[in-house]
Amino acid sequence: MLSGHPLPVGGFRTVGVDLAAQDKKTGLAVLRWSVGSVVLEHLQVEAGNIEIRSAGADAAVTGIDCPLGWPAAFTDLLLAHRAHAAGPETGRDIEARRILAFRRTDFHVHSETGRWPLSVSADLIGYPAMRAAGLLAGWTPGGKPLRRSGVNSCVAEVYPAAALSRWGLTSRGYKADPDLRRTVIDRLGSLAPWLDLGDGEELCARSDDAFDAVVAGVVAGAVQLGRTRGPAPEDLVLAEEEGWVHLPDKDFLRDPWA
Repeated sequence: MLSGHPLPVGGFRTVGVDLAAQDKKTGLAVLRWSVGSVVLEHLQVEAGNIEIRSAGADAAVTGIDCPLGWPAAFTDLLLAHRAHAAGPETGRDIEARRILAFRRTDFHVHSETGRWPLSVSADLIGYPAMRAAGLLAGWTPGGKPLRRSGVNSCVAEVYPAAALSRWGLTSRGYKADPDLRRTVIDRLGSLAPWLDLGDGEELCARSDDAFDAVVAGVVAGAVQLGRTRGPAPEDLVLAEEEGWVHLPDKDFLRDPWA
C-alpha cells in the first residue's frame, strides 16, 4: 500500500481513461471526491488525446487502463535483434517467451488475481500502448511528476477488470453483455453507495468503454488515497520503465477514506 495524500479542502478530482487505439472506443470519466461522496461530473466515449489531457490537467491522478510500458526484456531483445546480437536461445521455450511477453507487474497481477493481463508485446493491447506513449509524451504534469510506476505521479496504470475481481464483482463477460454489465453496475452501487453516477449510469449500461472509464477513475481515487498496491521497493526501478498496475484494496469500496 502506498501512503496517500491528505484530502484537500474541497476534495480532489480524478480522471479515468479506458484507452483504445482509436478515439471511437476510448472512454473518459471525471469524478469529484469529497469525504463521504464521489460524484461523476463528466462521462463520454470517443475521447481524443486533447480531451484526455485537458481533463487530466485538473486531476490529482488520472487512471489509464492501458499498459504504460513494455517488458524490459522485450525492449532489450529488440535492441539486440537490431544489432544482430540476439542470443541463439532467445524465446526457445515457454518460460523464456513469457519473460519477453509479460512485465513484472503482469506477474504480480496474476499472483494477486489469478488472471493474466494481455501481453503488451505479443497481443493487440500493444496498439493502445503505442497511443499511450504519444499521449504521455504530450502530457504536462501539474502538481506531481509523470511516472509510469504511478508512485507520487499524476498518472497511474489501472486494470478495471482486476479491480472488479478484487471487490468481489463479476469481472468477465460484462464487456460484451449489456444485461450482465447492468447487474455489475447495480452491484457496484450497492457496495459503494457513496458513488453517484447520476445520468452517467445509463451510458455505463450502454457502453463498456464508459463503464471501464468510471472504474478506472475510482481506482485513481484509491491511488490518491493510498489504497492501492504499488511496486515493492525492489520493483520500483523496473516499474518506472515498464509501468505498474495499481490494484485497489479489497475493502476499498466499503470505506475509501478509512
